[in-house]
Amino acid sequence: MGGTETRGPIRRWFAGLGFSQMGQLLTVAILAATALFGGLDTVSTTVTSFKPGDQFSDGPFTVTVDRASFPREIRAGTWLVAPKAEGVRYLAVVATLHNDGTVPASVDDELDLRDEPNKRFFGVFRIADGSRITRIGPGLSEEVATLWTLPEDALRDGDSVTLRVWKKEFHELMVTYGQTWLDSLTEYGQVSVPVKVAP
Repeated sequence: MGGTETRGPIRRWFAGLGFSQMGQLLTVAILAATALFGGLDTVSTTVTSFKPGDQFSDGPFTVTVDRASFPREIRAGTWLVAPKAEGVRYLAVVATLHNDGTVPASVDDELDLRDEPNKRFFGVFRIADGSRITRIGPGLSEEVATLWTLPEDALRDGDSVTLRVWKKEFHELMVTYGQTWLDSLTEYGQVSVPVKVAP
């Protein structure tokens, strides 16, 4: 009886997870298994440096990081995308993403902002109209701004931010969850982008 009662809530918990959460859970499980066999210390990491304006392919996307700014608020025409907030600004990194694959791919974790411990992910938005975007379909391109909030004094005009774009591998998940792209544990592209601080 006890085993059946325990399995019920566990199944419901797994059923409530989305693709992104399942991917993160699988990554954690892989890291835990790796730790049992000595950790990642002996695993060689492959880093591909690229510059703003260069194309970098991570598997699902060809990524071109263009520019970065640090405004107090963000508008698209008359549409208020990100309102002013006390003590913070928005780091906005503009990039073009082209889906090279045959399935839709998530954009929320596409750019990994490094060395900013107080960052908070705000979302990814289309440059064209300021609408929120979470996935891009196969064969499609979008110019997007990925936003994080940071303390208002975190960056000065001319500072640079470092972004990683993790290589991804296509995996079959459990039958219920289908297929998805998962971040590599050892391969990524890295780009340093100068920041323009808006008044």
